[in-house]
Amino acid sequence: MRPSAAGIEGRAVARNIFLDGNTFSDSYSVDKNIFVGDASAGIAFTYGHTRLSYALMYRTKEFDKQDDPSIFGTMTLGYRF
Repeated sequence: MRPSAAGIEGRAVARNIFLDGNTFSDSYSVDKNIFVGDASAGIAFTYGHTRLSYALMYRTKEFDKQDDPSIFGTMTLGYRF
């Protein structure tokens, strides 16, 4: 068993096609936040060559009028050859 891990990250977003819309023609878009932050915490279990890990991610609001920040989890199963 591996101890839990945590991290934080901040970034500046110059372009996000999902929020800014089409690059070459007029399309729907929203006013986005230039600076976005993430915080994560997770844990991993290793048994032989198999590893199972889970992480929970908190992301600050990515655009104006977004109801809530994003909270999501990720699970990974890996096998080492």
